[in-house]
Amino acid sequence: MTTAAITIVPATPADHDDIVDILAASYAEYQSTFEQSERWEAYVKDIRESVDNPHLTELWIAKIDEQIVGTVQLFETAHKAYPNFELPIDYPFIRLLGVAPAWRGHGIARKLLQRCIDSAKEMGKTTVYLYTGGQMLNAIRLYERFGFVQDKEFSSVSSGGNAICYRYDFHG
Repeated sequence: MTTAAITIVPATPADHDDIVDILAASYAEYQSTFEQSERWEAYVKDIRESVDNPHLTELWIAKIDEQIVGTVQLFETAHKAYPNFELPIDYPFIRLLGVAPAWRGHGIARKLLQRCIDSAKEMGKTTVYLYTGGQMLNAIRLYERFGFVQDKEFSSVSSGGNAICYRYDFHG
């Protein structure tokens, strides 16, 4: 753990380039798990465009000494997070949690997850959801250690891989 203070604050448009860089770096380790390079390129394009998504409810950044070291996105519902899919999950949805590789292991991801839970509480909700890929083993370990449980009803397997849905239930 770091002794430096980690602060979680809302992102501003001026932060968008740094956020995209952190997301690209934090997801780069999974590039080899995409069978087709076109699919990876589409994924990276989605990551790059995500900071300008009009459905984005909250975009948070983690900072240490004014340096952005992590980010996470929170949407009001699954449909707003994934407008191209029919997902009947009317709860806040976490997307694109990323921590700069050099800053992993300092509790940053946990603080970002907690910020999303606190926001969901402020919305009057008692559950948050997220999707992760079956190949994203470090993310899966993080979510399960945090207390997320797999929601098999909304998980799916396709030619594109496993989309594992996790939910976290809490009291308001």
